[in-house]
Parts: sequence; structure tokens; C-alpha cells
Amino acid sequence: MRGLEVSLWLICVGWSIWSKDIIFVVTEDSIAGPQAWVDAYHDTHSSELVENLSIKGGALQGALCLDYPAGTAGHRYDKLHVVYDGINGQLPNLDLFNTAVSIASGRIGISCVIQRMFNRGDSYSDRLETIFRGMLSQGLGHASGPHSSFIPYHIDAVTLQTVGDGWHDEMDLGRVVESTFRSLNNLLEHLHQSFFFYLLIGSKRFVSIGTYLPSAMLVAVNFAISSIALWVRSGKSTKKTSKVASTMAAERIEKPKMEVIEHNGQIALIPKEQLATEERHLLLPLTFIGISHLLGLIPFYLFNHFSEEVCAINLFCLSQT
Repeated sequence: MRGLEVSLWLICVGWSIWSKDIIFVVTEDSIAGPQAWVDAYHDTHSSELVENLSIKGGALQGALCLDYPAGTAGHRYDKLHVVYDGINGQLPNLDLFNTAVSIASGRIGISCVIQRMFNRGDSYSDRLETIFRGMLSQGLGHASGPHSSFIPYHIDAVTLQTVGDGWHDEMDLGRVVESTFRSLNNLLEHLHQSFFFYLLIGSKRFVSIGTYLPSAMLVAVNFAISSIALWVRSGKSTKKTSKVASTMAAERIEKPKMEVIEHNGQIALIPKEQLATEERHLLLPLTFIGISHLLGLIPFYLFNHFSEEVCAINLFCLSQT
């Protein structure tokens, strides 16, 4: 860890031109520790369990978490595993992820992997497995790393894990941290122009929401069509004619009773079971589905006509639940 400590010391002392404060947080537990600290930083913690913070540095711009094996002097690694999944499927701004990957792979020469695909290639099956792992992680919604505690507070964060056995050392990791801090230091405002909803198929390839959202909408439309189809089918008779399985010897099969229908001089034989069908009007289900969709406009209208103070309180309460 000596090389990493020297590199971090150079970040704070060797280069003095900083427009933002840098806060180092060292915890024993990788999940509970950052969660307790970020809660205390925003005064949402329990004072009986967590001590109050006496010094703060203002609004947090971003967070870069490191998962490096402590106590292993001279530890060398091969790749960086970038963890980005947050709690309840929340994701950091894609610009922060791209910045960390571009610095590590472009400037330092460290290969970056995601979703624990350490030996992945660039084939179709590898990309498909990567995107499925990302969807599963987002669907479960659990904390995947120390960075997950920051995302609910609208703080973009990722975790860098060293994996493999290669020739990169802690000095290279320190250079990645320094360059990423420099990138965040040059920001004039909070990250907001990039993607927040995306599916990564690799460290340098992603699927945006504009690509997969139409598919999700078509799946949702199928639910409405299936419900209308079930409504129509519910009017049909559920009585079924019993049939005996045929064997080598011919068995007598009960014939359905027929009804003679005459219309416009034409005669037709129709089973009586079909005559038991009850007519189903489509106006009722279509009206019900239309009203259900229109009810979604109520929260949309309220959120766009509330005052800024009320909206801030509501968003704060939602982030705590």
C-alpha cells in the first residue's frame, strides 16, 4: 500500500491547484461504513448509532471508491473491474464511468472489465451475457459496492476493483485516481448531460434508453391486448365434451348435439355449445384501460405545478425510502 499512499499524497500536496475539496474516507466494512458516513454527511443518520460529522465540505460532486487488498505490499494486478450498479437499479452518470475507463485503458494502459466478466471477449455471446448480468444486478437492486451508498443522494460514484495477476501496481492505480480527480475538479457544474438509464454490453459499448424503451413499451401493450382477449374468451361456454381415449378397438365417441339454423334460405348445423357463447362488449374494457392510463397524468401534472420547496421535500423523502 506504500505506493498508493505516496500517489494519493502527491494528489493533495504535489499539485496544489484544486478548485474542490477532496475527502478521503477509510472504513472497515465496504458497505455499512460508506453508508453510515454519507448518511451522517447529509444529517439523515441516527445520532444514537452514528456520530455526527463536525466538518463538511459542501455538496458532493462525485465519489470514486477503491477496492484494493490491504496489507499486501507489492500486490500486482492485471485488470480493473469497474462496478457501477447502485441500489434499486439506480445508475451513475455515464460520463463518470466513461471518464474512469478512458483514463485507465487509454492513458495508463489498464484493461477494464464489468459485471465480473474477467475473461470476456468481444463476441456476441459475451456481450449478451454481460448485458444479462447487468439487467439481473439492476433487477435485484442490492448494493454492489461502496459506491452504491452515494447514488441515492444523487452523487455519481463508481468502484474500482483490482483483479487478476499482472504487472500493474498501486502506482498505476494512484495515477488513475489522480486523473479522475482532475477530471472532476475541472467541472463547472454537476454531471447532468449524459445518460442515467443505460445497459452496458462492454466497458466501451452501451445500449441507451432510446433503443430498448420501445421494446419495453411493446411488452406493456401486450398486457392490455391479453386482458381484452381474456375478457372476450370469458364469454364463451366452459362446458367441454368428454372424450374417451381411442384404443385398438373402436370405441363409441359421444357426438355433440347439433342445432339446425336457417338463415336467408341456407341451413347450417351448429353445435349447441357454440350457441352458449355470451356476447362481450369491448367498450367496457377499453374504457377501463383508457382511464387507467389517464390516471398516470395526475402525478405528472402535480409534480409540474408544485412549488420548488414542495418538490424538494418530496424528492428527499423518496430518496430515504
